[in-house]
Amino acid sequence: MINVLLLVKRYTGNYPLLNEMARLDSNRFRCIVCYLGGEPDGHNSLDGLAKTYYLGLKNPEIKPWNAKTRRLLVEILDCESIDVVNCHLQRTISVGVNAARAARRRPVVFATLHGLGSAGSLQRKIGNWFLYRHLFKVIGVSEAVRADLLENNWGLSANKVITVHNGIDPSPFLVESSRAAAREALLSAGGEGCWFGTLGRLSEVKNQATLLRAFARVVKVEPHARLILAGQGDLEGELKDLSATLGLGKHVLFLGFRRDVAQILLALDVFVLPSLREGLPLSVIEAMSSALPVLASRVGGIPELFGDTEMGILIDPRDEVGMADAMLTLARLSGVERARLGSNARVRALACFTADGMTRKYASLYAAAYGGM
Repeated sequence: MINVLLLVKRYTGNYPLLNEMARLDSNRFRCIVCYLGGEPDGHNSLDGLAKTYYLGLKNPEIKPWNAKTRRLLVEILDCESIDVVNCHLQRTISVGVNAARAARRRPVVFATLHGLGSAGSLQRKIGNWFLYRHLFKVIGVSEAVRADLLENNWGLSANKVITVHNGIDPSPFLVESSRAAAREALLSAGGEGCWFGTLGRLSEVKNQATLLRAFARVVKVEPHARLILAGQGDLEGELKDLSATLGLGKHVLFLGFRRDVAQILLALDVFVLPSLREGLPLSVIEAMSSALPVLASRVGGIPELFGDTEMGILIDPRDEVGMADAMLTLARLSGVERARLGSNARVRALACFTADGMTRKYASLYAAAYGGM
C-alpha cells in the first residue's frame, strides 16, 4: 500500500478536480489530503473519500521556514507514513519539500502546476532552481503548462517535466433532457434563438468584458440571442454596468455562483470561454461532455482540448470583432450542424479528458516513484 498526500494551499470550497485526483485505487493506494489554510464548511466531498486535514494556517504562516507549519506537516507525514507527496500549485512546493526532507520516511515529492507563469520573476526562477531538484517529477496539466515550465525555469530537464491532462467525471453531463425545460428553469419565459453561455469567476483574466462587447454586436443582427454568465467575482458590478451601458439588459443573464453546472449547460446552444490565459480549463471539458459546440480562446492548453476535432471555433480573445463574427457563424448554423459539432466534442472529451484516465496516469507515476508497486 502506497500512502499518498495531496498538499493544497487553502480550502476554498468543494473542488471536483481534486476529488477525482484523490480517487485512487484503494487496493494499491491510501490517499490523504492536507489543506494548509482554510476551514471546513461541511460541503467538501473529499471528507467522505479520503482522510482530510485542515491546518487552518494564515497566509503569513504558509512559508517553508515557518516553524509551526513545518512541525504540523512533518507530524502528518510521520503519523500517516506518507510515501508520496503531490504539491498542488506553486505556493505549496517549498512547504512540501521542506517538510518531506525533515520527515522520517523522506517521501518522494511531486508538484502539479495548473496554470502558466509559475516562474514569472527572477526571484521565482532562483527559488525554483533550488526547489525543483528535490522533486521526482514536475507535472503540468497541459502541454502548454509543460512548455511554459521548461521555457522559463533554469536547468529543468525535459524528462523531469511531464503532462497529465485534467479530467472530469463526465456522467453528470451525459444526461439527456429537454433544452426547453432547462431554459425555463433559468428564465421562466424560456426563449428561442441561440443561447451562448460561459462559466467561471468574473475577473479580468476570464475576459467577460470583451465577450459582452462582442455579444452587443451579435444581438444587432440576431435579436433573439441570449448570453448566460455563471460565476461571481470582483468584476461582477463592473460587468453588470457594462451590460446595461451596451443595452443588453434583456439579452444577458447573470446567474452568480451556481452548483448546477450540468443543468445550465443543458440550456445552451454554444459554450464560450474568452479567457486571456488558461492552463487546461475544466469548464470547456464539461461543455464538451455536454455535447456543446465550443467557442474559445486560442491560448494556453485550450487548443489541446480541440486537437484536430471539428467541434467549434478558436479565436483571438482580444479581437472583439472576430469574437462576434465567430458567435454569429455558430448562431447561424442549423441545429443539426451544431449537434454534429457537439457530438464530436463529446466523443473527444470521453476519449481524452476523463477522471479515470487522469487518475490512472497519476497512479502510474506514484507507483514508479515508489518502486513500481
